Amino acid sequence: MHKLSPDQLSAPAWHGFQEDRSKLAKPSRASAVEIAVPLLVIAILAALGYWVMAGIVLAIAGTVTLIRAASPAGRRTIDKGLSCFAEWAGRVIAWVLLAVPFFGIMTLVRVLDGLTGNDPLALRERESTTFWRACDSDRRRRRFSTSMFCSERLTRTRVSLIPLAVLCMLLVGATEIGLRIIGYGTPILYIQDPDIGYYPAPNQKVRYPGRVISINEHSMRAPPISPQKPTGKVRILMIGDSTLAGTKVANEDLYSSLLQKKLDARSGGPKFEVFNMGVNAWGPHHERAFLQKFGNFDADLVVICGPVANCFRPRYGMERLPFSPVNSPPRLAIEQIAYELIWRFRESTLGAPPWALEGPYQDAQARQGTAAYVEMAKKLQAEGVEVMMEMLPGRQATLSAMEDPFSARLFEPIRKQMEEIGVPIHCAGPIFEGAKDASKIYHDGVHFDTLGHELYADHLVKQLTLHSERVKTALGE
Repeated sequence: MHKLSPDQLSAPAWHGFQEDRSKLAKPSRASAVEIAVPLLVIAILAALGYWVMAGIVLAIAGTVTLIRAASPAGRRTIDKGLSCFAEWAGRVIAWVLLAVPFFGIMTLVRVLDGLTGNDPLALRERESTTFWRACDSDRRRRRFSTSMFCSERLTRTRVSLIPLAVLCMLLVGATEIGLRIIGYGTPILYIQDPDIGYYPAPNQKVRYPGRVISINEHSMRAPPISPQKPTGKVRILMIGDSTLAGTKVANEDLYSSLLQKKLDARSGGPKFEVFNMGVNAWGPHHERAFLQKFGNFDADLVVICGPVANCFRPRYGMERLPFSPVNSPPRLAIEQIAYELIWRFRESTLGAPPWALEGPYQDAQARQGTAAYVEMAKKLQAEGVEVMMEMLPGRQATLSAMEDPFSARLFEPIRKQMEEIGVPIHCAGPIFEGAKDASKIYHDGVHFDTLGHELYADHLVKQLTLHSERVKTALGE
């Protein structure tokens, strides 16, 4: 068979026989397609709400485009790395797609044809015409068969791992930068505690896009606390879970911060101090243990906050939570993402804990949680602190008049026992019904967005002025 020569090809450079140095010597401008495709992908991801992925794509596409436009050597390295990656990916895809049909189905067909004497392509006929024609050398046929899912390399080199490694480093670097811009890499750090379970490490300042989370010397999302309460001030300590912690908003947008501003405005001067001791995934046992260990901070009023369902949370540690310990913070944003992904996989493998499933175990845990609330309230009352309890039902019950039977069932025993010891307790009803931009009240099924914190602060002002004697006194009402 006559061997195919490069001179017979209309596009020899495409086949790898020669390299067009004149084109590779100059930086190239990005084509409209090269710019439009990443922007389209970013727009689609952003429209679907996948902001992290959109940021990563933006960082990677921008880095690759700048390097290709600025440096011929960088462009060649990136193109070679991408071609290596594409060829290897093509081989993997070819094996995945073709291995079963070729080795399974075709082998079975050939065996059956051999047993039955069937020869549809006349492969065993040496003299008759067949469908098979010699087309090229075996080496080139193998080469193009393995590369059938990707474009041809610009040049054939012996070492292809170096550009691929450089490309991987660039992609990792771009991903790290993108994640840092989004807000990953500096999470809130937590202290593991045998009595409390866990709580935020003191004196932290974590920056995320659009917000700053500041934690004072007592692990609270609040300004520093003076050892002694200033004369004439009314100090309010709010304790609860992630709905109070509000890590999706800045400190100044928390309903605890807004509550202080609204009460001061109503009193005509800075008479109130409101401290936020909200911690993600806390329950009554964590809250009780924290107050037992650190005291009430000379508070006049303690407001216990959170969803009704918190009552069945036991005092667990960080073993089932995607939180970073203070003694081993993530060094990279990618490390933080990997840790959270591993946690999600482990959580899905373990399944929901028994106390989160309706049944006898949850009911028993709810009774223990209710007892912890009562014990906490009694201890505070014995210390001369006024106690209130503000609880939240499900999202639908606050946005409309729809009932939440699950929350109602859990709330009733808590209400009875709290009222027996003289603690005002309230479970919010349709407090957001008729609000404008209702879709902006929650950022998920449970936690408030900025508007939700604003509206809930208004609700708390009404509740405190109705049920707290010390707030009434301070306001002169």
